[in-house]
Amino acid sequence: MDNKPNWYERAEIGPFEKRGFTAEHAENVIRTIHEGRHRAALKSRGTRYTKTTVAVCIALTIAGLGWTAVDGPLSGYRGTDNVSSTAAGVVNEANMRSTADKAMRDMVGTSFPLEYADHLLKKKQMLYSYRSGYNTAKIWISTETGAMVRAQVNSSLKPGEVDKKWSDGARVVMASLGYKGNFVYRASRYVDYDAARDKSVAIHTTLSAKDATVGLINGKIAVFSCEIDVGTLDPEVVEAGIKALKIMNKNSKNPSLTGASLVVKGTEDLLTLRFSGEASVTMDNRVRVIYGASDHALFDGKAGSASVQAERDKQLLAVSEKKLRLEVETLASAYDLNLALEDYQFKKNPKAPGIATFTKPGVPAITISYNISGKIWSFSVDTLK
Repeated sequence: MDNKPNWYERAEIGPFEKRGFTAEHAENVIRTIHEGRHRAALKSRGTRYTKTTVAVCIALTIAGLGWTAVDGPLSGYRGTDNVSSTAAGVVNEANMRSTADKAMRDMVGTSFPLEYADHLLKKKQMLYSYRSGYNTAKIWISTETGAMVRAQVNSSLKPGEVDKKWSDGARVVMASLGYKGNFVYRASRYVDYDAARDKSVAIHTTLSAKDATVGLINGKIAVFSCEIDVGTLDPEVVEAGIKALKIMNKNSKNPSLTGASLVVKGTEDLLTLRFSGEASVTMDNRVRVIYGASDHALFDGKAGSASVQAERDKQLLAVSEKKLRLEVETLASAYDLNLALEDYQFKKNPKAPGIATFTKPGVPAITISYNISGKIWSFSVDTLK
């Protein structure tokens, strides 16, 4: 999600001769997805963290979609710092207000009334605060340069305030992956920009439906998740999930598949299968490496009084690090994950007894849930961060 393309340099002409989302664009994206999966499946699995480098749909070079902010957010902003400034060095209140008003409209997609303006003498800035109900936008303008130096936006969006080609494009991609819903969504927008920290303004737009969520940055999809039709799944994928559950719980019988969901972010393409008995398995959707499994049948907690729960929490916190490390190493070996756990730092969660994490700089964290005997009943490798 840190990949910020130079969209503002193409803002006026756009990346394509014809604007808008077309059937050809959708076909290009779907082809990219399926070809990427095919190449990834042919690669040797090798070391499990040497991930296939095939770009899934979302790297969304978006080979043809053109979901850049062609006519939209901050289309008038220029320069390497991607901020607006007043003309010819003339910095006065009228120009600063004009800059703030335009930045607010570009980021929000509409206009909010000005709530107040505050001259921050020590910081040499003007703060313009806009509000419409619970929707807010704050813009800080330098009184020396007239440029926007900070911005914070938290806003819900009306359907007409979201570029239709964004939602249409998302529907096409998700449908190609097995999504059968209508994607009736609510939209929100978020910005947290600081010129001292950021090279450009990142406008986060989230489209949230009951069974799907799409996150865009500056009009490009950065992540999405959706429920998919289990009828579209390869039977071998379901068998791989059942096998993974039996590794965690050797007494597990053949569970029935109750649902499936997909999360795509960057080059990560994760499929989660849900089974009867509150069990689930998460795997790489291309090469079927297991990155998580959970079987509630192994959970030994029961409802009880506060004192009973307090005693259980004590027992959970008393389970030794050595015991849990051995359990995780055993699981990692069974799932063929090459993890050098001796290099990972271990930490229990005192606020949530029974949960612990293994962390190591530069690699995904591992989160586990365990019972009072030290048996792990859930684990996940956080490949999405």
